[in-house]
Amino acid sequence: MVRFSRMSIHCLFLLTLLVVSQIGISLSSKVYVVYMGSKTGQDPDEILKNHHQMLASVHGGSIKLAQASHIYSYRHGFKGFAAKLTEEQAIRISKMAGVVSVFPNCKRKLHTTHSWDFMGLLGDETIKISGYSTKNQENVIVGFIDTGIWPESPSFTDIGMSPVPVRWKGRCQSGEAFNSSICNRKVIGARYYLSGYEAEEDSGNTVSFKSPRDSSGHGSHTSSIAAGRYVTNMNYKGLAAGGARGGAPMARIAVYKTCWNSGCYDVDLLAAFDDAIRDGVDIVSLSLGPDTPQGEYFSDAISIGSFHAVSHGILVVASVGNEGTPSSATNLAPWMLTVAAGSTDRDFTSDIILQNGGNFSGESLSLYAMNDSARIISGAEAYAGYFTPYQSSFCLESSLNSTKARGKVLVCRHAESSVESKREKSIVVKEAGGVGMILIDETGKNVAIPFLIPSAIVGMRTGNHILSYINRTRKPMSRILAAKTVLGSQPAPRVAAFSSKGPNALTPEILKPDVTAPGVNILAAWSPAAANLEFNILSGTSMACPHVSGIATLIKAVHPTWSPSAIKSAIMTTATPFDKKHKPIIVDPNRRRGNPFDYGSGFLNPTRAIDPGLVYDSQPSDFISFLCSIGYDEKSLHLITGHNTTCDDQSLSTALHLNYPSITVPHLKDNISVTRTVTNVGRPKSIYRARVSSPRGVNVTVVPDRLAFTRLNQKMRFTVNFKVAAPSMGYTFGHLSWRSRKTWVISPLVVRVASSNSGMLR
Repeated sequence: MVRFSRMSIHCLFLLTLLVVSQIGISLSSKVYVVYMGSKTGQDPDEILKNHHQMLASVHGGSIKLAQASHIYSYRHGFKGFAAKLTEEQAIRISKMAGVVSVFPNCKRKLHTTHSWDFMGLLGDETIKISGYSTKNQENVIVGFIDTGIWPESPSFTDIGMSPVPVRWKGRCQSGEAFNSSICNRKVIGARYYLSGYEAEEDSGNTVSFKSPRDSSGHGSHTSSIAAGRYVTNMNYKGLAAGGARGGAPMARIAVYKTCWNSGCYDVDLLAAFDDAIRDGVDIVSLSLGPDTPQGEYFSDAISIGSFHAVSHGILVVASVGNEGTPSSATNLAPWMLTVAAGSTDRDFTSDIILQNGGNFSGESLSLYAMNDSARIISGAEAYAGYFTPYQSSFCLESSLNSTKARGKVLVCRHAESSVESKREKSIVVKEAGGVGMILIDETGKNVAIPFLIPSAIVGMRTGNHILSYINRTRKPMSRILAAKTVLGSQPAPRVAAFSSKGPNALTPEILKPDVTAPGVNILAAWSPAAANLEFNILSGTSMACPHVSGIATLIKAVHPTWSPSAIKSAIMTTATPFDKKHKPIIVDPNRRRGNPFDYGSGFLNPTRAIDPGLVYDSQPSDFISFLCSIGYDEKSLHLITGHNTTCDDQSLSTALHLNYPSITVPHLKDNISVTRTVTNVGRPKSIYRARVSSPRGVNVTVVPDRLAFTRLNQKMRFTVNFKVAAPSMGYTFGHLSWRSRKTWVISPLVVRVASSNSGMLR
């Protein structure tokens, strides 16, 4: 399977021409990753020497040119290098012995607290879970691949923490506004990676803080969600005030800054993974991902890095993405835990008061209020210059006539997905003289924005009510009040509209996302360099991911010998597809009934995840079997694993049989049997009975339907039989539940029946 990656076609549009170097690097050079599989005992210096020799062979034998083109060598957790190459040179290297894949240096995007109380994880830093001690979290190290950290935040104080674990091998890297002495017993390591970014971006692009210091706030936010210390009065400009902490407040934090002003580049991400594996982290949390469609696994930096991390016993938790459409899910590898975003029962709203007595509320973080009512008009009425009324209804830059807009509240429409563009509309209205804004945005109506004038976001139905009032009233008037915190909003949780959805576009037999966690209007630490704030409220799957990382940290603290797959299974099989009112979880914006493509196994349940009863465990060898089942050849697998693995030795005839905590059958023709193995991690002597809710049009049976365990860590195998009972269109959903007297172990069942004459129904 050695190849020059097809993903390059997608990425070439993102690559920037490099400036000719003084020693003759070609103008047509681009940055490529050369991935060479597992490191199997070789000396790191010898690996580097080998990389220079490979590069010299495509530079006419010149070691000088080879060294000039070289950017990184990966030589700790896996093998490979990054270099500036022409396309011809990249193709030549892809054909060399020992090379698994060669692919361009693509840019990844960031997937950009009461939430813990909402999920039932109570307390300050002691984390009270009945029957279990979480004190060992001080021995768990969480690595964050993100935008860095603001170490002076109260969320990262080390007061009362024990010395750094002696096994830690990381470092605290000095840089701009960041001394090595800044690290402490909480933030025990900090590194930054800039070479990939600098090789691709215009030299005129500024980079704030060439160091691990966070200039954007994103990395500080995600780190504090997962592992921030207890802060007695965390708030955003007075909103959401109260004590707050991360999921594992006594765990250690290691920072790997790979993301800069415009994104995160593959070669830097791989360098971070390489170091994190060597440093000794237990969990990697990354709230970022590729554009869709995602490339195949070993031409995707995050899939590669996470594969080797998991092979070293490190759980990798990643966000699913913010595209919000079917098949838009990213971070699709089965060895990763992929997280979707949901809401809590806390909203931030501003009241909209109409003169006719109408009273509506909309999402907002704006603390500005109108003292008096003002005339309200549609943005279309204030059209200016060459803009049509329709264009001006979106309140685009320069589209508003200040004479018509001055002193008025404007109703604007929104069509983009960017949070920043919503905030920008309030600036456009303000600059045109407007005193308030009502933004109609069906998709993002539940995401609060810090507008610069009195403003609120409403959905289509409310927006149409307001526009109707404007159209039938001679002199319509309105007033917008300041934002306030509202607790108890229902239904909750809901799947966020922006959260990317399944099915898995790369391997449809693997359900993605895996689980859902809070990701809407989350309060956490921030960087004062980005805004003069200690804390900020953000929404995105970026915020959902570290919630799961925090719970994974607690599980690791309670069960330190569990594998990454066991921790992942515990989180998935204890999640719930029901909201706080015990009704099926719904999906914004139209509040349809959700399904596993929206929320995976369901919404995170921290207290149950500590004691899952049974787990679906997998070892690195199982993922090799999975790769065999989807067509990877033995030559590639030898390089990827560092072992003489043969697919003849592997037991999976199809990806369906990977011991995954969910079961997805994307092409059921008549009948099929799927095997799974569960490991008893609960009571030594326990009996579980199978209960099935079959997907519509499919009969599902389980053999055996009773599992009697006699000891801890005992494994038992069972078979799930699927048989078509009636024609059905598209995917249908059910679940399998193993139940004992005290525990339910639940797995989603996802099935699509193939048509009898023309392949799969769509």
